[in-house]
Amino acid sequence: MAVFADILYLENSYSKEIIVRELFGTDGIRGVANEHPMTIEICQKLAEAIAVKFCSAGEKKHQILISQDTRISGEMFSHAMAVVFCSLGIDVRFLTVHTPQLSIFVPEYGASAGIMISASHNPYHDNGVKLFNEFGLKLADYEEEELEKILKEVPLLPRATGANIGIYRRHEKCDFYDKKIRESLVFDREFSKTLKVVVDCANGSLSQIAPRLLKEECGFDVVGLHCYPDGININEKCGVTHPHVIGEAVLQHRADVGIAFDGDGDRVLISDENGKILDGDHILAMMATFSKCKEVVSTIAANFALEKYLSSVGVKLVRTNVGDRYISEYMQKNDAEFGAEPSGHVIVKSHALTGDGLFAGLKVLEYMVRFRKKCSELRFFESYPTVNKNLKVRDKSIIHSQFAQRAIQEAEEQLAGRGKVIVRPSGTEPLIRISAEGKNPPELEDIVNKLSQVIGNLQ
Repeated sequence: MAVFADILYLENSYSKEIIVRELFGTDGIRGVANEHPMTIEICQKLAEAIAVKFCSAGEKKHQILISQDTRISGEMFSHAMAVVFCSLGIDVRFLTVHTPQLSIFVPEYGASAGIMISASHNPYHDNGVKLFNEFGLKLADYEEEELEKILKEVPLLPRATGANIGIYRRHEKCDFYDKKIRESLVFDREFSKTLKVVVDCANGSLSQIAPRLLKEECGFDVVGLHCYPDGININEKCGVTHPHVIGEAVLQHRADVGIAFDGDGDRVLISDENGKILDGDHILAMMATFSKCKEVVSTIAANFALEKYLSSVGVKLVRTNVGDRYISEYMQKNDAEFGAEPSGHVIVKSHALTGDGLFAGLKVLEYMVRFRKKCSELRFFESYPTVNKNLKVRDKSIIHSQFAQRAIQEAEEQLAGRGKVIVRPSGTEPLIRISAEGKNPPELEDIVNKLSQVIGNLQ
């Protein structure tokens, strides 16, 4: 019998509870711009709730940092929230940075909170709000629940007058991130100049930042793709949601490696020189291998092949709920330095406690330069095939029923030692997500269909 990685499933596992929030989903608030819940009215009420929760303590002058990605509705929502804060006597500093930079700048500026107006990898007609506390961390479930409660109950707060009105500062130059990169990563510029890197910025937040940093700070020969945002082309047939684009571009330009981001820059996928894609699981395997660490963190969605590889190199895999904030919560309280989701949220704790696609991509390039490796030589395992199905339901709690749990257990026993089964509720939609991984796709199809039938019949 094969021996697999030491897996720890945290107590907040998907099988333990379903957290119900009306506004907040897996990663902040998200939806179609100007449709519930992403309306001006809700964002302004949310600004009042943020003021109550994060800006009430002490006598100091509070400050909120706001940034946005490149979608057309960004200005509308960022200004709507900024005017509320200023009217309450809270200063606002607007920074044109990607999501991970904002999380780093919140404690650097001594701000009370940070707000990123972004719908991440979603198309331009969506938008969202991602929140960071004073330490630059994404909010825990209980904090989001508190905000929703405050939002519903708080009366209109008294407005500031005279010299007490908040000051709005906009588009200040931020050198701190560049300095942090220089201090964290070391490149042999003479060797870097020999490597051609294609970078797909998804017409998003990294459109100006990533090509400049790769070329000027690191010395690579850079080919930029989708670096010209116009407000509606963010994530449009590019970036991490269309990975074939970066793979094809690498082949077309005869490049050594390709890096693709999402709209707000917190996710990354890599293309090797052959156009094959490496996801967050592969990047996590690199980090575990070259750092010789004892423990890394992923989610229940991590591929089963990653488990087998990590076991072979003696690394413990800790699994959390889906969502990089759950990975971050574990890393804050434990010694793990590296964490990642397959989707490309990669966290390096010494850099930031949120996923930073740009830093993760640079880390892969650093490995290539330092060890003189082709990108394909950094692929330490081949992912197992996965079969997925989204089952629409009226009540997501049905997966906790006796019949559903029995069917899930039987499926897990069928694949024991050869793969894995995940059945979990969607964090944002009335869906049960069912997936199976293993080496035999017909068997996986059969397992997923049986589970779907059993759970569907419970409605």
